This record gives sequence, C-alpha cells and structure tokens, in this order.
Amino acid sequence: MSLAIPIGKAALPLSKLAFLMGFLASVTASAADPSAPLPPELATLDAQFVALQSERVSGPFDEGLQKLIAGYLERLKTMIAEEKAARNLDGVVALEAEQESVVFKGIVPETDDGKTPEKLKELRGIYREAHAKLVAARAENMKTLTLPLAARLVQMEGDFTKGDRIDDAKTVREYREALGESTAKAAGDPGLSAPGGEAKAALQPAKTLALKDGVENSLGMKFLPVKGTDVLFCIHEVRYKDYAAYAAEAQTGGGPWKDQSAGGFTPTDRAEDHPVIRVSWDDAQKFCTWLSKKEGKLYRLPTDQEWSIAVDISRDEKWRSDTTPSNVFKDQNTFPWGNAWPPPKGAGNYSDVSRHAKAPGDNRPLLEGYDDTFPTTSPVMSFEPNKVGLYDMGGNVWEWVEDFYDNAKKDRVLRGGSWLNYEPGGLLSSSRLRKTPDTQHHLYGFRVVLLSSGG
Repeated sequence: MSLAIPIGKAALPLSKLAFLMGFLASVTASAADPSAPLPPELATLDAQFVALQSERVSGPFDEGLQKLIAGYLERLKTMIAEEKAARNLDGVVALEAEQESVVFKGIVPETDDGKTPEKLKELRGIYREAHAKLVAARAENMKTLTLPLAARLVQMEGDFTKGDRIDDAKTVREYREALGESTAKAAGDPGLSAPGGEAKAALQPAKTLALKDGVENSLGMKFLPVKGTDVLFCIHEVRYKDYAAYAAEAQTGGGPWKDQSAGGFTPTDRAEDHPVIRVSWDDAQKFCTWLSKKEGKLYRLPTDQEWSIAVDISRDEKWRSDTTPSNVFKDQNTFPWGNAWPPPKGAGNYSDVSRHAKAPGDNRPLLEGYDDTFPTTSPVMSFEPNKVGLYDMGGNVWEWVEDFYDNAKKDRVLRGGSWLNYEPGGLLSSSRLRKTPDTQHHLYGFRVVLLSSGG
C-alpha cells in the first residue's frame, strides 16, 4: 500500500532569522492605520506578522493537508472497491464509515480499536505519520516568525520607554504577553496536532489583546475570553429581557418562557434580570441564530467540553475523539465553589430555607441552614463570579450545552445545577442532565458563547 505524503513547502531554516529580523525591524509608522488601537509602529508590525503567517505558515500547511486528505480519500475509494470485489461486507461498511467521517467532519480518528480492520489501521498509520510531518514543518515555520518578532517587540518596548511613550511601551508588553499566550496555546492545542484536526495555526496576538477585557453586545450581554477555548463566554445566563427582545423581534408570540413562576412563587425583584426559564434546547438554538444575525457575529451554545474548561475541571476529564458527555470521566470532588461540603454562605443560588418560607407550594428537601434569600431563580450575577469571571456556573438554572449526551444522538446535555438542587451529586461541577431537545422546564435555561473568529 502506498500513499503520497505531500508536506508542502520546506520549513524555513533558522539561518533566515537575521533576514526576518531586519525585515520586521524595517517596518515604518508611515504605513500604519492611524485609527488602529495599537501604537502605529506596532499596528504595522502586527499586520506584517499576520501576512507572513499566511504566506509562510498556514498557506503551506493548508495546501499540504488538502493534498494529504485527497490522497487518503482516493486510497479509501480504491480499498472499498477491493472489499466489494472480495464480497467482504464488514470491510466495506468500516471503510465507508471512515470515508464519510473524513468527507463530512474532516477527521481521521486518533486511535484504533479492536473493530478497526488491519488494512484501515495501516492506512491510518501512514496518514498520521504524514500529518505529523506537516505539523512539525508548520511549527518550524512559525518559530522562524515568532522568534524575531519577540526580539523586535523587546526592542520596541525599550525604544518607547526611552522616548517617554510609557503607555505605548505598556501596550507592547501586553502584546508580547498575548503572543506568548497564543504560542503556548497553539503548542498544546489538540486541533493542531491531531490527525485530521482543523488547521488553526494562525496566531493573532492583537486580537487576543483586544479581547482581553471582554466585549458587550447591543443587548448589554457581556462576554469574556476563557483560556483554553476559542470562544468568549457570556458572563451571565441569558436573561428574561434578552429572550424577550428576541421573541418580540422574531414575532414568536407567547410561550412557556413568559411564566417565571415556580412552586407558587413569582419573582418581582428585577424580574427582567432573572434567567429565562422554560426554554428548550431547540428554543436556545433559535435565539442564537437570531442573535448572530442581529449582531453580525457568531453566537452558539457552549460545548460540553468548553463548559468544563470554564468551570475548571477539564484537566481531569480525559477527552478523546470517541468521548461523549455520557462516558467522560466525572470528577466527584469539585463543586463550583471548591471541594468543601456543604456550600459556604454566598456560594450561589441553591435549594435553601427561603424557598420553604416564600414558595409554600414546594416542600422538597433543602440545604439545611443555607439561605441565599432567593426562593426560586435570582437575578443573574447576584453572587460572586468564578475565577475566570463567569457568574452562576453553579445553581440558578441548569444550562443547555451544544452536545448530544451519547452516540444515540437523542438527548442533549444540561450543566450546572439549579436553585432546586440540594444534594452533592447534582451540584458537582461534573454533573450532567440528559433531556430531549424539545424539553421546556422551569429549572432549565442557557447561556451563550461568542466565537472569537466571529469578530
């Protein structure tokens, strides 16, 4: 068996560093965009860095990857024909499944299992070896750009400091830090090294720097970047008023979401700032579609893995290509507030004594001695945020996420617990619920994320 392994252009040798250093240092302020938020010298340097990445890094890699995938698919086509001729149904089924995965998902599995035919294992092995060479070439190409850029930034910071441009010097330092964060993230990003993973090689330190303090959209929804993801999380759950704006503009009419009552209690204090409830996964998808069109950016539900990163338990979950929320490792010791039980005062909105006092229609168990003063939902951001700046990642309402629960692809996933939870199992950061996507319930809401690539 043979498979062409196009690697694209060869990596630039490190001897080119001096040339690139001089090229980058020669950039002048005259070509800069005066409206750029960066000092003009840095803005131009950044533009040149992005352009060089396209020419020297992502371009060769993308070209090589396309050829590699094309060769893989061509070989699969030949193997399928061979298996049909040999009347081997199992072989045909396995190879056609592989073909579909590569065509529609762009993914070649990272690992094999006992059901993988030997011929397919061999083909995957060839692909992985070729892909690894592409990744290594890309890393070397990137290194030839980032090393002189980092050196030029040090020089620029010093020049600005000497010239009494202290604010500009601080910006250059922040840019350097953003470059370091982007480089470290790229080095540890499975999408960069996994066979068939997306080609997300471009480093955008200026964009990272611009998003550091977050953004706010026209509804007043606030978003912060979460390290380890490519999205900005809304710091709060979607509020009643956010959903009402969507319903009014989309002319959806009435719906269960308008009813904020539960257990005989209806919130009146800042009712529009409470999370919207009685919305299904399907409803959340329609909201995201509307919001994306309205804002001209890409909004969606967070994935299950992104949610775990945002609540700081992803390191232990051991995600693989075949992992789903149903079979992922679930930490049994971590809560949104830490590892102690019961939750300390002010930890969040959970089942408490105020619920029994003010919602007489609901006499289910509670956290003895715990009083958050909210018998049902609370206005978003009523409690302290977690360490990445997100509120209500535990309690208030269960939050829909993007994923199917398992490979049956019937149920969707909710995370985070609610105001009615009182037992440890439901309040663990790793806890998941599974519900059909049309389920509407007074404990269920959602939050959205903004794709950083969406502007």
